[in-house]
Amino acid sequence: RVDGDEVALTRIEFDLLDTLAGRPAMVFTRAQLIEQVWGPNWFGDEHVVDVHIKNLRRKIDREGVRSFVKTVR
Repeated sequence: RVDGDEVALTRIEFDLLDTLAGRPAMVFTRAQLIEQVWGPNWFGDEHVVDVHIKNLRRKIDREGVRSFVKTVR
């Protein structure tokens, strides 16, 4: 729930949020998130993480409020 509203997440979005929330002070690489969420045998473009993070932000962030999910470059 965000601001009392139920938010529908896909399984991947939920798993990403669960992984990030489980270690809020940790900075994860794309590879680490892929291993945690998709599993060690996943094969493909690591930028798939970016797409799912963007979708997750769109669902859980509120306008005018700083994002819960931060990008570290």
